[in-house]
Order: sequence, then structure tokens, then C-alpha cells
Amino acid sequence: MSRFFALCAGIASALAAVPASAQELPPRGESVNVRDAFDAPRLARGFAALNRPTGIAEVGVGWLTLPGASVCAERSTGSGCKKGDTSFALDAWEIYRTNRRFAFGAGLLLGLIPTTDAPRSDPPGIVRDHSRSYLTLEGMIRHYPYVGESVELWWGITGGLAVVSDRFEVTGNQDLALVGQRGVTIRTEGGSIGLVGGAVFWLAPNWSLSTVLRYGNWFLPTTAAKDPLLDEASLTGRNTMFSLGVSLGYRIPL
Repeated sequence: MSRFFALCAGIASALAAVPASAQELPPRGESVNVRDAFDAPRLARGFAALNRPTGIAEVGVGWLTLPGASVCAERSTGSGCKKGDTSFALDAWEIYRTNRRFAFGAGLLLGLIPTTDAPRSDPPGIVRDHSRSYLTLEGMIRHYPYVGESVELWWGITGGLAVVSDRFEVTGNQDLALVGQRGVTIRTEGGSIGLVGGAVFWLAPNWSLSTVLRYGNWFLPTTAAKDPLLDEASLTGRNTMFSLGVSLGYRIPL
């Protein structure tokens, strides 16, 4: 009898030493869901652990180019045009990521320092300065085809509004009596549509760094708007746009 009790105690000790995970195996015939195992916190790390809705704020800098744009200030007078333009750019986006694969949001892109200025003929005795800026207000839909622990890749489509602002302002001529403002702004508005893609690199639980490449088309009015001195909007018609930049992102699980 004592040997029987000793044997039972040995069996109980052996069962207690078996890991809990081994004791909780699924019944015979049932399959294990690999995706659920991947989602387990003990396995998923970095981007791969983002299995819940997430809000993302992104701010970036880059370079914008309009390689085929005809930049003109006075088409009707034959003063000539220049081909192409580039500009330093800032962008900001608010993104809602529903799961690992899909996200959507909206944002803006600002081209603040264009490098091309079209030739023009100022009225006699008046010297003016011309500046131009670009603005897009767009929505975006993203898809993430690859999501790793420290790197993920995404692509998307964008669409919205494109605005080109031309500012003509009188400089100097302090001895002249001017009525009203010293300058005038011509705003040209049109539609925009494009493709965008990027790679995102994990920095910290809430921070990431991205590289972004954009391609788009701006559809502006074909007839240039004019100011009282017959200056014209710099860009008209369809213009192809490219931009390359980097952005810093901040994520908040929802």
C-alpha cells in the first residue's frame, strides 16, 4: 500500500512540472489559428503588434518639383515663359489606421520657396516683386502590403484641391502716392489626384520615421486669371508633380 501511495505522489509531481502551455493543447482534430498566435503580445513586436485602431499624426519636409510646368507671368504680351519649377515643401497629415493593412486620413502640402520666376514687364516707373507658393488639401487612402517588426511599407491614392498663389507687390517707389494695398494676390484653384508610397521605420513605441515619394497631377484652369496690371497666374492647365521627403510620425492606440 505504501508503494501505491508513493507511485501516485510521483505521478502528481510529474504533472505539476508540465508547462501550462502544454496542458492547454487544443482537443484532437482542432487546428491552431496561426494569426491569433502571431497577435499574442509575447510574439508580436513593433509594427506587427499594431492590431487595434490607431491615430497617427505626421509632419514632414521635402522637395517638390513640377518638371513640365510652363511658368509664365505675362503670356499675352509675349514676355516669355520658363520651363519647370522646384520648391522646398512642408506637409502634415492626420491618419486613422483601422488595422494593420488599411488607413485613411487627410492633410496638406505647402510649397513655400519656388525657385523659378517667370520674366515680366513692369509698368514704367514701378518696380515690383513676384512670389509664388503652392498648396494642396487632400484626402488619402493607404494600404500596407508589408508589416514587419521594425519596418513597414505602404502605398496609397490621394485626391483633393490644389492652389497656386501668385503675389505681386510694389517694392521701392516710396515717393509715389499709392492708393490701397501695395500688392495683389492671384489664386488659381483646381483639382489634384495622385499616387503616394513610403517606408516607415520604428523609432520607439509611439514614434516612427518615414520616407515618402509622391506623384500627382494638378488640373488648373486653362485660362489664366489676371490682376489690374494685367499680370497673369503663373500656372495653367494640367501640371505633373513629384515630391520626395521625410516625415516624423506619432501614434496613439485608440
